[in-house]
Amino acid sequence: MACRPLEIGEYREIISLLNNGFITKNKSVFRPNKQVAFSLQLEATLGLRIGDVLALRVNNFRDGKLELREDKTDKLQYRDINRGVYDHIRDYAIENQLAPSAKLFSVGVRAVQKQLKMVTDHMGLENISTHSFRKMYATIAYEQNSHDLELVKELLNHTSIATTQRYIRVAQQAINTASARINFIES
Repeated sequence: MACRPLEIGEYREIISLLNNGFITKNKSVFRPNKQVAFSLQLEATLGLRIGDVLALRVNNFRDGKLELREDKTDKLQYRDINRGVYDHIRDYAIENQLAPSAKLFSVGVRAVQKQLKMVTDHMGLENISTHSFRKMYATIAYEQNSHDLELVKELLNHTSIATTQRYIRVAQQAINTASARINFIES
């Protein structure tokens, strides 16, 4: 089954568990992994594929912009990013003494996937993968930008609206609220 977008609450709990660690159900220790947490935060914030996030270098970020050639599509991503995100990346690079040409992360895709699987198993979540963070980005971008599907298509660098439509899912909370409002039973 294909992965689904994360709900905001799930996202926050996953990041918290990755940042702080936890004791598993079989009493083993899951140690904090801030690098994996930050890589997934960037995937959710920038809407990039995890491979592209892990390939990011300090100098992909300049003057409040992201500039990157995507690995899968060979398309250029060149756009403004949130100032707080830009500042956080800059601070992360300084804190970790990264040179301008240095990669932000020293982990691979499989390592991130493995860590995420351990966290989601602990939480009892199904159909979650690293791509769920990109799908969450797409859903939120869609909701926050007047349901502009063409804009989300461009943000994700998709060639087809149909691909973008498969990414976007109505939030479970909105489904629950809409469903709870409907009542045609007369007393």
